[in-house]
Amino acid sequence: MTANQNPKVRIFRASYELRARIGVGPVPEETLIDCQQMIDKNEFDFTPLAREFLENLSRTIRKARTKEISENEALHRMTEIVMQLKANASTFHYRLVGNLAQVMLGFLESLTHIDANAVEIVEAHQKTLLAIIEKRMTGDGGPYGRQLQQELIQACERYSRSSEKK
Repeated sequence: MTANQNPKVRIFRASYELRARIGVGPVPEETLIDCQQMIDKNEFDFTPLAREFLENLSRTIRKARTKEISENEALHRMTEIVMQLKANASTFHYRLVGNLAQVMLGFLESLTHIDANAVEIVEAHQKTLLAIIEKRMTGDGGPYGRQLQQELIQACERYSRSSEKK
């Protein structure tokens, strides 16, 4: 995915059980405002949770390299962990982590298998996110964050081009 392309939007319909619990129809505006204020004022320390996700990703990378798990299992686990990072990061004011995880998630979802080169990209991503978390870089990272995101996009594109040639 290039910087100018929009990712495909996928809509997931709520199950009937969930709809029965929450009801149907529009959510009152006051409820949305209250929820947004709770998110904005959130003081939860995301770093322990992020470290846990990143440690799991590191273990999965190691197991993929040593063939302790299959390529399919490695790809599935990596995708799941990155998805969790993406889902949680922005909520806890780590927008850069969420943005980078979005790029990585798109990359992982585009793969049919994971090879050594793809694992290297995932590992570089993991190490970058760990550094961001350790430095507690909240927000979007400004110009540095945009550069990191662009570098990750370009690495994913290079991988895609090289795997197409094979």
